[in-house]
Amino acid sequence: MKEHEDWDVNFRFSVGNTTEIIQGLKEEKYDIALCSRKEKESGIDFVPIAKEKLVVVVPRDHELAGRGSVDLKETLPYPQVYFTKNSGLRPVIDQLFEQTGGTPKIAYEILEDASMAGLVAENFGIAVMPEIPILKNLNVDVLDIENPPYERYIYLAKLKEKYLAPVVKEFIEYVKESNGKAL
Repeated sequence: MKEHEDWDVNFRFSVGNTTEIIQGLKEEKYDIALCSRKEKESGIDFVPIAKEKLVVVVPRDHELAGRGSVDLKETLPYPQVYFTKNSGLRPVIDQLFEQTGGTPKIAYEILEDASMAGLVAENFGIAVMPEIPILKNLNVDVLDIENPPYERYIYLAKLKEKYLAPVVKEFIEYVKESNGKAL
């Protein structure tokens, strides 16, 4: 992109859950989006650009705290702060729990991960969520998931049939080549 420093390019960012982001893409509010992959979206290309680590987050005084890692099955007895059905992460986390052979005790459902972390910090339950920077500033302990194994990706999404300006195409290539590290 440096070779086009003379171009007048503006970036605008919006935050939302995957359902909202995909809807905005369809309404052509955005040229591209970064989100979870959503099934049954045949008009959209999803390109994996980065891995995202999921962790179990517990209050610091929780009995699972301090362990470093946990088998997801061990979280089943505890109330969970869980993503809503509109979240792109919900099916991913549901599938992880299916692999354990158990069903989480959902105490609260929430759309947004920072709010989820805040509820965990205030002892409303534990959560399976992305490892986000705000966790370092809250009264929580972050545990790696040792079982079941998983891979979680962040995707660059774009409409299949939409014309994209050359600078947008160049940005997409830049993001793909950097494996998401440019973000």
